[in-house]
Amino acid sequence: MQNSVEDFAAAGVGIVVVTYDAPELQQQFVDAAGITYPFISDIDAATILALGILNEDYEPGDDAYGIPHPGVFVLTPDGEIVGKVFIESYRERVDGPGTLRYALEMLD
Repeated sequence: MQNSVEDFAAAGVGIVVVTYDAPELQQQFVDAAGITYPFISDIDAATILALGILNEDYEPGDDAYGIPHPGVFVLTPDGEIVGKVFIESYRERVDGPGTLRYALEMLD
């Protein structure tokens, strides 16, 4: 996604990541990867659960409990969800250009 940040900005589309990682772990990744968009920490997985994207392969108490299925929500400026794409495996990701095309289609 970082490679597409300028394209997202030019199209007027923002990027925000929600992760189950603690803020200090997030910051290490953000710094190492040079990420410039916001990361939000959901360490108790309340938002991930509420959105229905929790990876059920892990139980409370497991190190990976709280991890969501990787994916994307597209929201209007008013916060309405108008699109979503989720993938079963964390090993596969949605790429930046494809995500932007999808977002623009859903926002049109």
